[in-house]
Amino acid sequence: MGTISGFSRPIQTAIIPGAAAGVHAVPGDIQDGDTLVAVTRLTDALPAVPTDLTAEFSIPAGTHGAITNAGGTSTAGAFLVVTWVRAN
Repeated sequence: MGTISGFSRPIQTAIIPGAAAGVHAVPGDIQDGDTLVAVTRLTDALPAVPTDLTAEFSIPAGTHGAITNAGGTSTAGAFLVVTWVRAN
């Protein structure tokens, strides 16, 4: 993934299938120490309906390649757009 000109650290994004609340696998380099910027649920409706769920998600300590939903909202049947900033 590239960096935004003038921004000192890489910003990465992945789109993953939603699921029941809990741990969600995220492809890419997301890991403990990175900053979770946004988690947006997108429905498969026309038009797609975005819902900001960032406050419900975190990057679990000591992990690589996962986020967890402690807020309890099921995202099954939708997709999640996950954006994070790398720690280094």
